[in-house]
Amino acid sequence: MIASGTHSNFGSWISPITSEIIASKSLSFTDIHIDNGIIYWVESRPNEKGRSVVVSYHQNATYQDETPEEYSVGTSVHGYGGGAFFVRDQQLYFSNSKDGIVYHKNLKTNVIKPITEYFEGRFADFHADPKHEYLYCIRKDDSKKSQFPPTEIVQISLQTKKITVLFTGSDFYSSPSVSPNGTKISWLQWDHPNMPWDATELWIADVNLQGVVSNKKRVSIDSQQSFYQPVWNSKNELFVSSDITGFWNIYKVTNFKLENIFTRDADFGRPMWISGTRCFDFINESKIISSFCEKGIWKTGLIDIYEKSFHEINNSLTCIYNIAAKNNCVAFFGGSETLPLAVLFSNYESIQKTKVLRNSIGNIFQQDFISMPELIEFPTRDNQIAYAFYYKPKNPNYSYKEDQLPPLIVKVHGGPTANADFMFNPKVQYYTSRGFAYIEVNYRGSTGYGRNYREQLKGQWGIRDVEDCIDAALYLCNKNKVDKNHLIIAGSSSGGLTVLSSLAFHNIYKCGSCTYGIADLIAMTEHIHKFEAYYDQGLIGGSVEKEREKYFNRSPLNFARNIKSPIIFFHGDKDMVVHVSQTYKIVDELNKNKIFNEVYIFEGEGHGFKKAESIITSLDKELDFFKKID
Repeated sequence: MIASGTHSNFGSWISPITSEIIASKSLSFTDIHIDNGIIYWVESRPNEKGRSVVVSYHQNATYQDETPEEYSVGTSVHGYGGGAFFVRDQQLYFSNSKDGIVYHKNLKTNVIKPITEYFEGRFADFHADPKHEYLYCIRKDDSKKSQFPPTEIVQISLQTKKITVLFTGSDFYSSPSVSPNGTKISWLQWDHPNMPWDATELWIADVNLQGVVSNKKRVSIDSQQSFYQPVWNSKNELFVSSDITGFWNIYKVTNFKLENIFTRDADFGRPMWISGTRCFDFINESKIISSFCEKGIWKTGLIDIYEKSFHEINNSLTCIYNIAAKNNCVAFFGGSETLPLAVLFSNYESIQKTKVLRNSIGNIFQQDFISMPELIEFPTRDNQIAYAFYYKPKNPNYSYKEDQLPPLIVKVHGGPTANADFMFNPKVQYYTSRGFAYIEVNYRGSTGYGRNYREQLKGQWGIRDVEDCIDAALYLCNKNKVDKNHLIIAGSSSGGLTVLSSLAFHNIYKCGSCTYGIADLIAMTEHIHKFEAYYDQGLIGGSVEKEREKYFNRSPLNFARNIKSPIIFFHGDKDMVVHVSQTYKIVDELNKNKIFNEVYIFEGEGHGFKKAESIITSLDKELDFFKKID
């Protein structure tokens, strides 16, 4: 016997990890800041209908909701949120997703006041000047009713509420940052057809005592590169991450040129899907605390900017989403193989030790039920190497025989320029504790492996991602780890396209699960939002006008007649990224061909489910579907 306990078929095990526990306890985190020794972050709560709250943690171990229940902190400037609040000198600024208005809370008096009037648009990526006379941020202007509304960097007077447009004309802006002495402002901008991980521009301008901006100048125009997170240290020196070498590394900006601190084949940066993310910050004027990614696993490092030295920190974290530092204090969103995403705290004196301030799922999982991820490097059919994280079935209450093999769920991440994390994921454990094997594939095109790996999907979307996922599954089959007759594929958003393409153009999966997935690439270009308006051109290899045949041939909707495997679908009716009509279209075709399917449309949900009831339904219905098809 391989395991002790009651013998039962894989996939039928009873688990204490329920959808109700996952949904009711699961929090998500976005922005994090430190001010006056207090740590602030935004958490989204499924049991409050997905409301997002600014929470503070004080040194006396007390927590406080800083935004009352009538507010939900959030923004959608680039479609995916982030950068919804900023705090400095006990002054809190935040965007309310319910009305789009920016509010100011004086944390000394607890008085909340609006600092903008109602406006048809959204604000994000806030940064205040040292005297709190002006707030700088990105604004998306929806008042013109354009399909592609302009974004720009604006300055909001905190006394008069007057809004001054500082920079406009480029398609996108991000990361406005004012130097500590208030005399400089830096920012990023980019234009279609680039995504921010393809090419961005770093700019600097002067700011005078009256807040007037002048003398803007571009940094390092010698080569196309993707900049990430410009930030000033206490000596008014600017630092930024750039992938000019093929990996995002950190540089000092000197005389509008990049000055190398050190070079490492690792990514000290992330794709800017959301605003306000940070992969490094200053512990003091000479030390940078950083997170970096090697082979899809995040680590922590300490950089001395004057000695130009680097020291890796062993704090047992394998995933870090955001980082903030101030006065020798460090706060992270991070996790490990056994720790779900959490708000963590550390300090310079004991940098290797982290304290959990808030656990996203709670301490509710027994270690005996946790399946540990295994880094897999597998060969692709064209003799390259791709990566994945593999989880074995695990439940101490059940046993199985040597000749029994488990069903495998192949999980495809969204993006597609994103990645699966090497970190405890309760949804993975939901399945492994029930007797499923699970693999999360970081196919070529994923991030965390450098620019070359990321760009291998260009022109190959719907082909290379599909093949890499199949090759990962077959690799496990050939290793005799999983049952080749019980392969399941699941994915959301662009991962949904991979699911549908795998089923339409190949025949190795027994069934599939598609969550707000793309079925029709041509229709997608008609309903697409501004941020991703030209994203498809790089991924497909041309515009729909010039390469319509490619778009047609890569759309699984047009080949639905080839789909023989049952599929379950989930979609939100308010999804502004992938329109719900995509699901309706493919389901109609499956029904014509009498292919069994189930469809669940969630009212009021967008691109990513936030309500507890939606999370519960999608998990339980998906499990029932997989067992039904067995």
